[in-house]
Parts: sequence; C-alpha cells; structure tokens
Amino acid sequence: MQARALPSGQTTQPNVRYVDGPRAFSKTFTVCTILHRQENYDRLLRSFARLGFDAENTEFLAFDNRESNRFDGYRFVRQGVSEAQGQYVIFCHDDIELIDLGFDDLKSRLEDLEAMDPVWSIAGVAGGQFHPKEAILANLAYHITDRYGADRKSDEPFPSRVETVDECFFVMPAIRASVPSLDLQGFHFFATDVCLQAEFLGGRAYVISFLLHHHGRGTKGTDFRQQRRAISNKYRRYFPGRTLLATTGPVPLG
Repeated sequence: MQARALPSGQTTQPNVRYVDGPRAFSKTFTVCTILHRQENYDRLLRSFARLGFDAENTEFLAFDNRESNRFDGYRFVRQGVSEAQGQYVIFCHDDIELIDLGFDDLKSRLEDLEAMDPVWSIAGVAGGQFHPKEAILANLAYHITDRYGADRKSDEPFPSRVETVDECFFVMPAIRASVPSLDLQGFHFFATDVCLQAEFLGGRAYVISFLLHHHGRGTKGTDFRQQRRAISNKYRRYFPGRTLLATTGPVPLG
C-alpha cells in the first residue's frame, strides 16, 4: 500500500497529540462510589452538594451493584482511576455522609499535604500507623463519626502517616494513583493493597483530619478471613515477618 503524501508544510501525521506539560483536569474531584443502596447514595449526594461539590468542580461515578455485584473493590478502584477526570480521585462507600467539612476544606487539606510531602499517594480518614511497634487497635489513626461515637479522634497529629487506610473514604492524586493487584479480589483489604502498591512505588499514605459520618456497621462477612489470608500470602514474600495494622485488625505476613 502506497503511503499517502502529507499536506504541504505538514511534517507529522495529523492524529499525533503532543504532550508538552502536566495533564489538565476538567474537574477538581472525581467521587467514585460502589452503589449498593440508592437511598444511601442519595444521602451522600445531598451532603456533597450542600458542602460545595458541584457540577463545575466535581464528577460523580456510581459503580452500580444494586442488582448484583458487578464490581468488587479491586475492579472498582482500577476502573475508577482509568475513568476519572478529576485532579483528585475519591473512593468511598455509599453510606458515608459529609457533616460540616466540604469542598474547600478537603482541597485545602490535600494542598497542605502536598506541600508537606510531594509524593503522598493516599489520604484517608482512618488507618493503621506506619510500622507501629505493636499492631494493636490502639495504634490506629482516625478522625471520624461512626456507630462507635461522634467526632472520634486519635491522639496522633494530622496528617498522620499510615500503612493502611479504611475503605470507607480515601483519596488519591490522579497523577500518582496506584491501582490494586490483579491477583486479588473481593470487598476487603483492597485499600490496604493499594497502600502497599503505593509503598512499592515510593509513595506514602496518610490519615487527614476530614471529619465525616460513616453510617455503615463494618460487617466483615464470611469471606473476610479468606481475603485476609489471600493478601497475607501475597505480600509475605515481599515483607516477611511484617504485621500490617488495618482498621479491622492486624494482618500478619508470616
């Protein structure tokens, strides 16, 4: 097949797009949610809208599990990262609700985190301290309102570096987003997996002071132990002897 001649003066193919600087984002935030119950998600959307997350600055991606589990946690994060148009990508349960802090507060806290640590990769509202001396629940970092009480806050200063974050709410900068493992699945420990993947890349995870309400009851389910064993088996070859502290308890890596 004979090559087509280019128009006079044109030296490159017309479908080449030259990238000459940082990526431009059409939104500040993308909010990704696994949708189980519509009434929960409607409450979430109302709280975000009330506190400054609007069509100009935020897009909302609902991963629809209302009829069946089309998305587990691992696929949810992978696809959310690939589809997001926001500078920051939020992953959250459909049963969280913002209380008083909103768009300006979250953006400010993430900008402060960026100034403190230019390679931060994940920011959550609860997590296990980074390399605690003892992997016990007393060494969690958190600022949250949930079924255990209102405005519960750990003694750690914020931002507090952690090795895991809770799946109920966490944020990643799109330009440094990590994706979960391809060889794990389920609804437990996918945020822990993302934190470990970020750690491999030289990134760091933090808990920030962004108070919200988590209405969920933290049900572990029958597959919790199986998925904890799966993540332990995967990472013991990389971190032998380490015990991760997650919000659901310690995860020994053997």
